[in-house]
Amino acid sequence: MSIPISFKIVMIQDMLDFNINLLELDDDEQVAVYSSVLLSSLIVTSNRLEHLMREIRKINPCITLISEVEANHTSPVFVKRFIESLFFYGALFDCVSDHSADDEFNRKVMESILYSQPIRNIVAAEGKERTVRHVGIDVWRAFFARFGMLEVELSDACFNEAKLLINNFDCADSCMLHVDCKCFVVGWKGVPIFSVSAWKFV
Repeated sequence: MSIPISFKIVMIQDMLDFNINLLELDDDEQVAVYSSVLLSSLIVTSNRLEHLMREIRKINPCITLISEVEANHTSPVFVKRFIESLFFYGALFDCVSDHSADDEFNRKVMESILYSQPIRNIVAAEGKERTVRHVGIDVWRAFFARFGMLEVELSDACFNEAKLLINNFDCADSCMLHVDCKCFVVGWKGVPIFSVSAWKFV
C-alpha cells in the first residue's frame, strides 16, 4: 500500500504518567490506536483508565481498535462470578485442549500459569484485591460514549477475512464468529471469548 508506518515505544511505570507529549507526534501524522485486553486490566483503578482515555482523546486517532475479553467477571455476588468464570474458562480450557492434544507440556503450562491466577482472583478475591474484572461490549459501549466515541461498523470484507482465517484451522466448526451491532464477537462452542470493535472520536 506504500504507506510509511512508524512505531515509537514508550515505557511508563504508571498509567498516570502517560501523556500525549511522550509520543512526539508530527502535525501531519495520522495515528491509529490498537488496544488488546489492556483496558479491562485498568477497571479496578478507574482513575488510570479514565486518564488513559482522556490522553487518547487528545491524540484524536483516525481509528481506535479495541479487543477485549467478552465476559462479565465483575459481579459482587460470588455465585454469579463463579458461574461466569466456569463457562468462560471452561471454554478456554476446551479450546487449548483441542489445539494442544499432542503437546501436553505446553498445555499444562498455559493452564497453570496463564489461567490459574485470573481464575483464583475472579473467584476468591474480594474488594480491591480482585484485580481481574472483565466486562462485555455493552459496558464498553456505555463507557466509550462518555468520551465522545462512536462505534465504526466493521465491514463485510473484514468479516469474510476473519472467517477465511478461522477456516484454515481444523477447529473451524468449534470457533464461532458473529456480529454484535457493529463489532465482532469470537467464541468457542457457543461461549463468547472476546470482542473486536472499532471507534472514532466525534
